[in-house]
Amino acid sequence: MRLRSEAGRLGGRVLRCATATGRTGGRSQSRDAVCLHAHSKLFTLAGGGHALARSAHVLGQEQADPTVIARTLGANLAIQAITFVTSVLIARILGPTGRGELALVLLYPQLAAGIALLGVDRAMAVLGGRGDLNRPVATVVKLALLLSIPAMAAGYAVVNWRVGDARLAQLATIYLAYVPAVYFYSLTVFLFNGIGDFVRFNQIRVGFYIVNLALLLIIFAVVPVVPLNWVVSANLASVYGALFLTVWHLRGLKLPRAQGAAAHKNEMRAVLCLAAAFALPVMLTHLSASAYQIVLANRSSVELLGLFVVYFSYTRLLSPAGAAIGSHVFRSGIAQEKQEIAVVFRRSLLVFLVCALPLWLLAGWLIPLVFGQEFVVAGSAVGLLFVSCLFSLSAENLSEYLKGRQKVGADAGGLVIYLVILGILGWGLVPPLGLVGMALAMALGDILRCLYLVSRVSRDTQQALSEFSKLTRRDLAELLQAGKSVLLGLRVWR
Repeated sequence: MRLRSEAGRLGGRVLRCATATGRTGGRSQSRDAVCLHAHSKLFTLAGGGHALARSAHVLGQEQADPTVIARTLGANLAIQAITFVTSVLIARILGPTGRGELALVLLYPQLAAGIALLGVDRAMAVLGGRGDLNRPVATVVKLALLLSIPAMAAGYAVVNWRVGDARLAQLATIYLAYVPAVYFYSLTVFLFNGIGDFVRFNQIRVGFYIVNLALLLIIFAVVPVVPLNWVVSANLASVYGALFLTVWHLRGLKLPRAQGAAAHKNEMRAVLCLAAAFALPVMLTHLSASAYQIVLANRSSVELLGLFVVYFSYTRLLSPAGAAIGSHVFRSGIAQEKQEIAVVFRRSLLVFLVCALPLWLLAGWLIPLVFGQEFVVAGSAVGLLFVSCLFSLSAENLSEYLKGRQKVGADAGGLVIYLVILGILGWGLVPPLGLVGMALAMALGDILRCLYLVSRVSRDTQQALSEFSKLTRRDLAELLQAGKSVLLGLRVWR
């Protein structure tokens, strides 16, 4: 079966455009360390339907299959829902202290795995989409094994250096066994994305999350009091379940043989050389996603870490809306549309604010109701995390726009600003202020990152800074009209 059809070639062109921008995802609820699966970061980086939303815009007049796009977006929504249900289940099983211990167990293995992967996954997508891989499965196996060695060695060293509790250090060391499996899984997912085989792309991603949730539900039903090592084992087993699912879907995969110079080059060397272009954005993204956990793990207790992880997960419920807007502004950047980005920025910021306010006001009731009564809400910390969320999502939209204009360095600069502010303020504020100090550091980091990106976009598009903050009557009227359309659609679906 020749998978690289015309759709595959179009997918390759999209990936070369989208992947070359260094898209790294941001700290959304579906990809960050709040997710209970250390590999969830890598899955979101694999596209999560966002690349498909882009492809519909990037292809323009080239015929993108709306059915495929709808199915991929549906798969992404399913993953978001399953991830949130899983996070709620884990919180109820373990409580605040156990949830913090789990976060600490997963923290350094997933950080080491994410950084050591560099940009190899993206390079696989690009070369696969171009048809430059003669033996893609063999290349995936070799790269997964090759990259696992430094990742596991680095993870082992960091775990023994930073995790003081012997029991947690042992669990983290055992969990490092997930690295080869998740690398094979992630590289294969990117390969399917690159060649345009979105049926397998969606089936594998959704299948993993279903397996993980099913294992946790079985454990929860069988064992009245679930120890931490059972939850870690369930996560580890789900990764290898995903590995077997991936191998199953690779059956019958055939790609046309590479032509010309590509047919004679060393495929592993080609992937590694291309991956170098993505290394810095990937490293910064993984660090930014894990930075708050690193600070809390070193400056507070595991119980506070568990509480904060749940607060963070709750406040990132708005992230799917941010991802949808991001796909739109990415297209605007590619099309060199200068005026629209300021309009989208100020309108989306207002939408995020309107959605965040009721969630914040209801947090004191909703969080204990959903996650368990042990998760007592610190209203100030949750409020600051919502501020962080507003500016983080807005910054991601600006970053997507700049990436569409092939200006990847701006996003790297913004992430550096965020990491410096969070590291310095978080390290100093957590001991006296606790979770409020951590939330304040994150909020200030995201605000400054967002302001930096606004200035970059303003200069790049030659628009006044006021255009990004000055709401007009037309903005309000069109937002109200859009809201009415959404409500009308809900009534129709009833």
